[in-house]
Amino acid sequence: MVVHMDMKKLLKKRESYILFITIILWVGISSSNVNFANPTYLLELIGVNSVYFICALGVLPLMIKGNFDLSIGGIIALTSVFLSLISTSVFLPIPLVIVLGALIGSVIGMLNGSLIAKFQVSSVVVTLATMHIFYGISKFIHQKVLGQLAVGESYTIQGYNGLIESASVLVMILLTYYVLRHTRFGRSLYAFGGDRKLALQKGYVEAASTIKAHGFSGLSAGISAAIHLITFNQTSVDAYMNIEFELILIVILGGLNILGGYGTVFGTLVASLFIVILRSGLVFARIPVFWHDMMIGGIIILVIAYGVLKNRIKKRYIKVGES
Repeated sequence: MVVHMDMKKLLKKRESYILFITIILWVGISSSNVNFANPTYLLELIGVNSVYFICALGVLPLMIKGNFDLSIGGIIALTSVFLSLISTSVFLPIPLVIVLGALIGSVIGMLNGSLIAKFQVSSVVVTLATMHIFYGISKFIHQKVLGQLAVGESYTIQGYNGLIESASVLVMILLTYYVLRHTRFGRSLYAFGGDRKLALQKGYVEAASTIKAHGFSGLSAGISAAIHLITFNQTSVDAYMNIEFELILIVILGGLNILGGYGTVFGTLVASLFIVILRSGLVFARIPVFWHDMMIGGIIILVIAYGVLKNRIKKRYIKVGES
């Protein structure tokens, strides 16, 4: 009986019908393109788009708290040039490149969080400002110091199969789930996102939660910078410009409450996979690129509108029942 009620509750959530739509979409594309049905191809697809999976998971805790980070692309760019600078003087094994990227990204993210906590300013305002600062520093280092310098040939992934990227996605999934479900920090994010006053009464420190949440977001950007550097064997400052807006759409599509207090790893993964499969399907269908973003935006609006309408109907029934 309890299992039945839990399943019924789960099926009513946005994550469930996004999963259902994703499966239908995947089956539909696979029926017209045999390669799409191959699990290896799906693994490669996740690998190619690993930055979106990793960063979406990275901003999830932050958005659960009700904050935003508009400097993700800037952190990726800045971490990328720092890693390139380091690699010009010393050879770094691939795992160390990823660890260093995560550390650099975390520090930059925590800088964002510290500014927000110190001055009590909106996360949107602060990260919008730091985004321009990070891009400016990155372009200066790239043009004046690095030039077109690439990382050594040793970092190029020969016979690309997406294994390193897919493994990084898996690690990020486990890490995000653990942080949200099994740490005091994770519980504080849900608390502040749901009711700030109640969270403070429970003894959670908002400044600490803000700094850690932005640090976690920066960690995902740092890992993404390392993966881009390893995969493409070059530093690209503008590669992920405006990625922040896509990440926000993905997390919201995955069931996040835009006001904070609710969001799941499962929903974020499903939404990321939906966007990736949809984009690939549009490419296979030879639909012009300029239609892609328009169609994705339209689908997201429909999904969110459905959720809003559903909540309004639910509230109306509650009021009728009370009267």
